[in-house]
Amino acid sequence: MTKQTLPNTKPIMGRIIKKWEECEDTFGFLIDIPVKVKGAKPGQFIMLWIPGVDEYPIGIADFENNVLEIGVSKMGVGTEAMINKNIGDLVGIRGFYGKPFQPPNKVNHLIIGGGFGMTPLKLLTTYLLLREEKEEIHIFEGARSKNRLMYLDWFQNLHDQKKLVFHVSTDDGSYGYKGFPTVDLEDFLQKSETPSVIYAAGPERMMKVIFDIGKKYQKVIDMQMSFADRYMRCGFGLCSYCAVDPTGWRICVDGPIFNAKQIEQIEDFGNYRRIETGEKQRI
Repeated sequence: MTKQTLPNTKPIMGRIIKKWEECEDTFGFLIDIPVKVKGAKPGQFIMLWIPGVDEYPIGIADFENNVLEIGVSKMGVGTEAMINKNIGDLVGIRGFYGKPFQPPNKVNHLIIGGGFGMTPLKLLTTYLLLREEKEEIHIFEGARSKNRLMYLDWFQNLHDQKKLVFHVSTDDGSYGYKGFPTVDLEDFLQKSETPSVIYAAGPERMMKVIFDIGKKYQKVIDMQMSFADRYMRCGFGLCSYCAVDPTGWRICVDGPIFNAKQIEQIEDFGNYRRIETGEKQRI
């Protein structure tokens, strides 16, 4: 029997069947899930449980034939414990959670992110490439240096095959344009006349800059951004630790993807976030 999602009550134990170093301090994993689950949608996430250590949300890079792909960056005790796992080890999976990206038709798709934010954007790219619509897909990725770029070969190969346009930048100029991906994004918007939708994931401070750029152009008909970087405890709306002010929307069930009209209503966006105690902390 194929399930829509995994149970919320306890994690399903999946086995790591492949591990590789995607870029500096970031590893990719393929995890075999032992129950049949319907496909993940771009922008959804899982709760990843490392027994005896921690449980936390992780974006989905791919899901095919009941094999889940995730990318994990070293950011704390929980992520470091996952990075230290090896092929054959078991980890707990709950999900798939949250509302996905919802790409419209007949627009330019402008996908921008950096660091771990590229994980859900990889699945979004795959989804768009499988659609019948022949629309332009532009990827804008930035990192401090070449060795920090996630999925560099994957995106570059698609660019070389002319399936999308890969705009890549690094702070130190070691690969692509020297500077921030927002510079290339704004340069594209100044030249293009086609309606565009911006999709973003990654550090919220970066997304706030992207949002402010997008608002300047009427041709940007929507912006869809992932708030999955925020603290989430349960993943399915029970605890409300991930609620944003003043709407009270819970990131895990009302998001993590929000559109431009919704983002305008979130006063916390780019300013404050909640930490694990429930207190607000300036971003």
